[in-house]
Amino acid sequence: MGWKGREPFLLIVNALLIVILAATTPFMMRPDAAGGRVLDLSALRLLLDNYAATFIGAVGMTLVILAGQIDLSVGSALALCAVVAAQVSQMGWPVPLAFLAPILVGTLIGLINGAIVAYGRIHAILVTLGMMTLLRGLVVHLVPAGWVATSDAFKGVGLARPLGVSTSIWIAAAFALVVALAARYTRWGREIYAVGSNPNAAAIVGIRPHRIWFTVLLFNGFAIGLASAVHASRFGVIQNNIGQGFELLLITAVVIGGTSIFGGSGSVGGTLLGVLFLALVRSALIYFRIPALWEQAVYGAFLLFAVGLDIARSRAWARAWRGGTA
Repeated sequence: MGWKGREPFLLIVNALLIVILAATTPFMMRPDAAGGRVLDLSALRLLLDNYAATFIGAVGMTLVILAGQIDLSVGSALALCAVVAAQVSQMGWPVPLAFLAPILVGTLIGLINGAIVAYGRIHAILVTLGMMTLLRGLVVHLVPAGWVATSDAFKGVGLARPLGVSTSIWIAAAFALVVALAARYTRWGREIYAVGSNPNAAAIVGIRPHRIWFTVLLFNGFAIGLASAVHASRFGVIQNNIGQGFELLLITAVVIGGTSIFGGSGSVGGTLLGVLFLALVRSALIYFRIPALWEQAVYGAFLLFAVGLDIARSRAWARAWRGGTA
C-alpha cells in the first residue's frame, strides 16, 4: 500500500514528459524581452486546475477497483450532478448549498448502485451500465437547449486562488490526502484491500464483502458529486454531453497508476500520478497537433497495456507462489 512498484516509475516518466514538453513546445516556457525563453509555470497550473475534477473522480474509482468492483456510470453521474449544480445556483441558492446539492445527488446515485450490487447480487458492470444510460437520458431531458450556465457567484468559487492556488486544487488535494490516509491506516481501508484480494478469505476472518462493496460504490458517488461541483464551478457552462468517456479516463488513470484491475493492490498516490500522466499525454497530443480523434484511442491503448502488465504480474506471482510451496 506504500510507495512501491509503479509509482516511482510514473514519477520519473511524468518528470521526463514535463522536460520534453518544456524543451520542444511552449509548455512552461515563454519568450522574454531579450529574445530568449524563461520558465513559466502558468501552463502547468492551468493543467492541474482543469484536471482537478478528474483527480477527485479517480480517487473515488481507486477504492471501487481496489475492492474488486467497477463503476461505468461515473461520466453520466458527473453530467447530471453538474447540471444540478448549475440549475440550483441559477435559482439563487447560496453557494454552499449549491455545492452541497450535486454532492447529495452523487451520493444518492452511489447508494443505489451499491445497494443493487451488494444486496441485489447483480454484477457491477450490468448495474452501472444501466445507470449510465438512465442518467444520460435524464441529463438530455433536463438540458434540452444543450447547455446550462452556473451563476457568477458559484463560478467565482472555482476561479478563486487562495494563496495563489485555485480552490479546485485545494479541494482535490485535501480529498486525495484524506482518502489516502483512510485507505492506509483505517480498518475500512484494510478491509477494502482484503476484500479485493480474496473476498472468500475476507469473509472467513469476519469481513463482510457485500458491505465493503456497498460502501465503496456509495463513496464513489460522493466523490463524483464533489468532482461535479468542482467542475461546474471551474468552467461555468455545462453542456449535456459532458462526462462522455469520463469512465474510460478514470479507469485508465487508476490502472496505469498501479491499481490491479482485479482488486486488492494499488494506491491513491499511484492514481494521482496516473491522472497527471494522461493529462501530460493529452497536452502533448495538442501541442504536436495530433487530431483529437486519437485521444480516446491513445487512452484505450494505455489501458490495454496496463492491464496486460497487471495480468503478467499476477501470473508471475502465481508461478512464484506455486514454486515456493512445491
